[in-house]
Formats: sequence, C-alpha cells, structure tokens
Amino acid sequence: MQLKFNSVSFCQNGDTLLGPIDFESKIRGITNVLGYNGAGKSLFLEMCHAMINPTLGCVHWNGNLAEDTKYSRGFIFQHRVTLYRSVKKNIALPMQTAGWNNKLIEDRLEELLNMAGLQSKSEEPASTLSGGEVQRMALVRALATYPKMVIMDEPTSSLDPSATTEFEKLISQNANSGIKFLWATHNITQAKRFADDIIFIADGKVSEISEAKKFFNNPSSTKANNYIKGL
Repeated sequence: MQLKFNSVSFCQNGDTLLGPIDFESKIRGITNVLGYNGAGKSLFLEMCHAMINPTLGCVHWNGNLAEDTKYSRGFIFQHRVTLYRSVKKNIALPMQTAGWNNKLIEDRLEELLNMAGLQSKSEEPASTLSGGEVQRMALVRALATYPKMVIMDEPTSSLDPSATTEFEKLISQNANSGIKFLWATHNITQAKRFADDIIFIADGKVSEISEAKKFFNNPSSTKANNYIKGL
C-alpha cells in the first residue's frame, strides 16, 4: 500500500505540532514508527487514518484521500478501548456498522474469538478482561471486516511480557497472511524483531524512512543515530 503525505502540517493554537511532511513510501509488511516521546508519532498515525485532518496538505493511500479509504483500515489505540457490552458485541460492532447480515457476523465472530483465544469469554463484559485480553480483542475487532491494513499506536506499551508475547503472535499470524501493519512502538527490541521498514519521526517531522536493517545498522540522519545510541 502506497502512503503519501503531500505538504502536510497540523497546527494548533498557532503552533505547528506536525510538519511540514512530504514523502511517499510503500507499506510492504510491518512498518514501525519510531521516535522520542512527544515527537508526533500519535498525530502522524491519526492523520494516516483520517482521524484528524491536516491543517495544510493532504494524505493519500494508493492515490486516494485517507478519509475516503478509512474503511479499508483498522486502528488500535495505545489506551485500552472497551465498550459497555460483551466481548462478542465489542468485536461485532465494525461488522454491524458495515451492514453485514447476522449469519455473516456470527461466522466471522467464531473465527475471531478463536483467533484471540476468547471463546470462553465471549458473553462476559469486556470490562472484565485483563489488559492483554483487551488488546487481543481490539486487534481482532480491527481485523473484523478484512481490512488491508491495521494502524496501531503503541498497543503493547502497558502489557506485561506474557501478554505482549500473545499479542505479538497474533501480529505475526496476520502479517504472514498479508495484512499490512503501521505500528508505532517505543520498544526498540520489538521493532528489531518485527519491522520490515522504519519511519523515524523527530520534532514533528519525518526524519528518515528506510529498511529496518539499514536503519538500525547505519541510520542516515544524525537524529536517528542519536536516538538509537541513546536507547
């Protein structure tokens, strides 16, 4: 999937929080978004998914505006998002919104609950799940309508090692089946394990885009080099 930022900036209260950004890059597998806290990673992802609109410029996916292709993507927030309903009904929501009939929803729900290991908890309130279970639920909810891509904002940042491992298994499984991931993480070890490519953001701008191996072994920007050395 081709991602293009065309002279994009986001401003608030007279301050430029992100941009200007100009680039075009292919998301070919798992692309990790890296950068210091406050660099603008979350804003960047939100504009990729058209959750917020740029003050200037425009974002395109495969030549189409991001807001016109929103339903081809899923999104997972850093902070756990659960609706006041059962696990099953949480996962079903995107399919209901898309107008699927009940038979299709039930068939897909069975597949997704099995994928997340939540079959036995399908009728329980989502609020009773552990942190790891919530994020697995969030992932299969994001995958429910067969998106081409899932965008994730530090989804494992608050998980313990065991829960992180279970979540990562789901990522690997779906990446191997062709789903693309654009994934912000502060965990450099995680990025080294999973990333095909890196987008490095510094001071509200895209400082570097490169293959992961090249980025970690020989970053082309001074800011990226300092970031890696400081970790």
